[in-house]
Amino acid sequence: MTLIINLLTYLVGIIWLAAGLSGVINPAIFTESDWASLHVQITGTLGMSDIRSLGGLFAAIGLGVLYATHNPSGKKGWFSAFALLMLGLAIGRTVSLYLDGAEQTQIIFAAFEYGFALILFLKSRY
Repeated sequence: MTLIINLLTYLVGIIWLAAGLSGVINPAIFTESDWASLHVQITGTLGMSDIRSLGGLFAAIGLGVLYATHNPSGKKGWFSAFALLMLGLAIGRTVSLYLDGAEQTQIIFAAFEYGFALILFLKSRY
């Protein structure tokens, strides 16, 4: 069980790192692609900066998850914090689904975020 949770935790870290770096390199991935959750047009350098900073945050979360998974001694509390971050994303998206209407992309993202929160919570316990 521990091996499976470790592998899933590494996968979560890699996904967040890749998503974050892609947002830093090409902010249009977060805003203008078919599967993007933001669906906004970036009109200036401030908008590009904001989207890149969001990508940097996602990349930092991914690096933190990978670091804590690779160096487990004393890092169990990190996974609780990361699980809360993922849960916050998922709850915010769920409220939006309820208030703003459901879109397939948002439902998929919410499912991933709840899954990531569960994986990280389990990692904090093992």
